[in-house]
Amino acid sequence: MDKVRVLIDTDLGDDVDDAAAFMLALSCDSIEIVGVTTVFKDTEKRALMVRDLLALYGRGSIPVCPGYGGPILGNGGGDFEAPIQYGLVKDYRTDGKTAEDSPAAGHADDFIIQKVKEDKNLIILAMGAMTNLAMAFLKEPELMKGVQIIGMGGTFMNSSPEWNILCDPEAASIVMERSGRLIMMGLDVTKFLRIDDKRLSDWKGRNDRRMDYFLKGVRLFQEATGYPVTFHDVLLVAYLIDNQVVSLKKGHFAVELSGKLTRGTMVDMTNYYEINPQVDTGFQFAQSVDLERFYRIVDTYF
Repeated sequence: MDKVRVLIDTDLGDDVDDAAAFMLALSCDSIEIVGVTTVFKDTEKRALMVRDLLALYGRGSIPVCPGYGGPILGNGGGDFEAPIQYGLVKDYRTDGKTAEDSPAAGHADDFIIQKVKEDKNLIILAMGAMTNLAMAFLKEPELMKGVQIIGMGGTFMNSSPEWNILCDPEAASIVMERSGRLIMMGLDVTKFLRIDDKRLSDWKGRNDRRMDYFLKGVRLFQEATGYPVTFHDVLLVAYLIDNQVVSLKKGHFAVELSGKLTRGTMVDMTNYYEINPQVDTGFQFAQSVDLERFYRIVDTYF
């Protein structure tokens, strides 16, 4: 059976779901990570964290390329605070390097384009703001139009803005408008993917270095935010393992780019006067999630 080859575009280092998504992918023999790009704020430090996590799984040879820290309309750079979980680096530094020692192999958008040219079947998993992807679309619109992208972001059954989209609405708009093969897992479904105390306790009992990395990240994240552990981005990988874990629906949406309350929200562009409006796009969104299937996948591979 051929492996599913993926490039992961991630903001790993704040919420814990990115690390969990990597761990699920790295534990599944049917998935091959061919490269990683980092996005949002201090992407160099995020890249270091990705390298540490990959090294824990013996996959340190997977190339990691830092990307854009600011939104597409304000990418002049600047000083960004370190990711919430960056304290893990001192405990899991595997090569003695610091953030300043980390080389940038080109830039994320060029790296994405290169990997897509190398493999027409490559799937991109978008786990953060879509700045890197939008820049790749602006450089190579026809090439990127045919790439399968599976992203976490947006809400498609109400009008609430969602974090990944809100971090760079213009970038999300570019990807939404230009992609011919885009699947989005919105907050409508991912918010249900909470991890209870029993699972966290069971994972702690493993006394496994990889799981310890994750659980220390959980502690840092919860101390900083107080938020529950919710596996938003993990659903992207779960879908690769079992595409029945979600029910998809075709849609036609645009990203609202203005408005005090509405910036970053998804606007349904189909004819609301019709009972069953025809949709002629390559866009699909998750309208429901099979929780039993999802937790079965997590308990099997994570």
